[in-house]
Amino acid sequence: MKLIKNPLFKKHPVKLSLVSLFGIGFLPASGTWGSLFAVLMVPFLMFCPIIIWPMVILSFALGVWAIPSLIKNQKEKDPGFVIIDELMGQLLVFAFLPYDMLNPITYLFGFLFFRLFDILKPWPVSFFDKKVHNAWGIMMDDFVAGIYATLALGLMAWFSFL
Repeated sequence: MKLIKNPLFKKHPVKLSLVSLFGIGFLPASGTWGSLFAVLMVPFLMFCPIIIWPMVILSFALGVWAIPSLIKNQKEKDPGFVIIDELMGQLLVFAFLPYDMLNPITYLFGFLFFRLFDILKPWPVSFFDKKVHNAWGIMMDDFVAGIYATLALGLMAWFSFL
């Protein structure tokens, strides 16, 4: 309901629906909900593993396309309702992993690592978050957080924790 009541919805209904993942972005702790939504998509996407990479690319491209008109007059440079970046970053974590490595433990740690790096914002995640004040910065900080989460999962696998 918050999606439809948002004043941006009248002007940009498709863009607002996409970047908020059809209203999930208006929930409290929206980034966590967006990441969880992505994690829940992964088992279905991995029935045909070649689909996950186009989903990462498509969500990145849609974010770069849709975000500028939605943040133009916003006080925040990365408003909480914009969670397509979480979708892209979280999918990226699992896109690098082989199918046989995906299990509930991998999903849990992939989710936790992505949220950790997205919240703590180590460099260069923080660079994109603080210095690049446009759609590219919003998308790239989650892209890099996704890379970090993938590396953390790889280290866990390397040391046989997964």
